[in-house]
Amino acid sequence: MISILLPIYNGIEFINESVSTVIYQTYKDWELIIGINGHPKESEIYKIAKEYETKDSRIKVLDLYTIKGKSNALNEMIKHCQYNWISLIDVDDKWLPKKIESQIPYMDNYDIIGTHCHYFGDRNGQPSIPLGDLKKHKFTNVNPIINSSCLIKKELAHWDKEWDGVEDYHLWLKLWKQGKQFYNVESIQVMHRIHQESAFNAQGNHLKVEKLIKRYL
Repeated sequence: MISILLPIYNGIEFINESVSTVIYQTYKDWELIIGINGHPKESEIYKIAKEYETKDSRIKVLDLYTIKGKSNALNEMIKHCQYNWISLIDVDDKWLPKKIESQIPYMDNYDIIGTHCHYFGDRNGQPSIPLGDLKKHKFTNVNPIINSSCLIKKELAHWDKEWDGVEDYHLWLKLWKQGKQFYNVESIQVMHRIHQESAFNAQGNHLKVEKLIKRYL
């Protein structure tokens, strides 16, 4: 079985879209943990998310009102996971119905499994990421794993708050250097929403990436 983590700080308006695409997965053996962080105790955002517990017994909502930052939220959510494989989905992204099913065949031979994806929202198209076995891919050239596509062994899932904003890329680089095995399913299984107002460079995260790559060259 698989534990799916859905952290929410901003973007509660997209929750129905993302949660619905988890519920409609062809693969049914999962739990979904929704974590609301960075808001006051029992905030309106938490109350909206809490309603999803009544829609499906596999959904659990955590009020992480003492937690700040995405990495800290994810690390806290991991403590509530029952299963040995972890998948992530951002609240503004969506999965296609066979997303998890497409990754299952690779679980015996790989530590981290992603999929191809398609952009929607303020941008269309697909990212230029390597597909298949990533053994020969140099991870400092491009972030090869779409965050909302990843399936990762629980024992490897730990994020560093120093790299919030690029915490996923930091984790992949760290695990790549440790010799972990990566694979990207060739088919598009994730829809990644692009927001013009929250563009990557506008947040200054490109500067973090430059610093991060220098560390792992």
